[in-house]
Amino acid sequence: MRVTEGAVIRFGFLEPSYLLAAGFVLLCTFVSVGSDLGLQAPVMLIGLVWALHLAVGLASIRLGVISLSRWSATARWPDLALLSLAGLFASIVLAPVSLVIDQWLLARGIDTDDEFLFAKEYGLSGIPEDLIEEWTNVVGPALLVAVMLGLPSWWARREVAREPTLAPPTSAPTTSPSDDSTPDTSNKDRSCLQRLPAALGTDLIAARSELQYVRIYTTKGDALILGALKDVAEQRQSDGQIVHRSWWVSHQYVRMLRRRGTRYVLILVNGLEVPVSRRRQQAMIRQFGASTTLNS
Repeated sequence: MRVTEGAVIRFGFLEPSYLLAAGFVLLCTFVSVGSDLGLQAPVMLIGLVWALHLAVGLASIRLGVISLSRWSATARWPDLALLSLAGLFASIVLAPVSLVIDQWLLARGIDTDDEFLFAKEYGLSGIPEDLIEEWTNVVGPALLVAVMLGLPSWWARREVAREPTLAPPTSAPTTSPSDDSTPDTSNKDRSCLQRLPAALGTDLIAARSELQYVRIYTTKGDALILGALKDVAEQRQSDGQIVHRSWWVSHQYVRMLRRRGTRYVLILVNGLEVPVSRRRQQAMIRQFGASTTLNS
């Protein structure tokens, strides 16, 4: 897949509602199995401490994914690599926060597994070592949670990959009764892509139907030529799909899926905003993701 400029916000797990649900499930799981973080405290306080850790961790993972998605060097990384790096970033943010929480609890007389830093003979000189130790405690869970956040999205994409690409049926070729020995090339000759100016190349971004014409957008420009949108869909059905009755788009040139009220539009690398039909909305959300909070 070609690297393109701009953001590639394609992750459904960026949704705050999804992160809130995931955090609630994790919180209930940790508290129910007796993960007390080494605290000698009531279960309500333990739950509050876990909630603070999860809130900071999930928010940091989300911020990390967004930042990496907007950086062209990492925008097209696989989900696993992007999430792993975001989890590492989250652990770096979470370590000092976790240390501060522990010190606050110790100052309130709550027994933890840590030592009160301000009571050490060497003053604050041991803080770097304690930060490193705290980071080693949180980096594993942060990476695990980050990777697990992608599981529903990966499963949804796996299901989408099994679905056949929607494209108009290919019409049967016709033969000339006057010359049975000549191979039939009439379908190829009728294709609007054959009329595309050579200067525009063949790297298609999108195509739009305009009455009896079709406007072809490539990486080098666009042109209005005689033809039908179904010709593009038939010739390039492995590269893209029809997402609206008047639009075909190439998968690799979709920057993001953006919500506009109750509708969705695909933002392409050349700045085009392509409407998505209601019938195709759910398929587009599963395929490209929808970060409605970011892109509304």
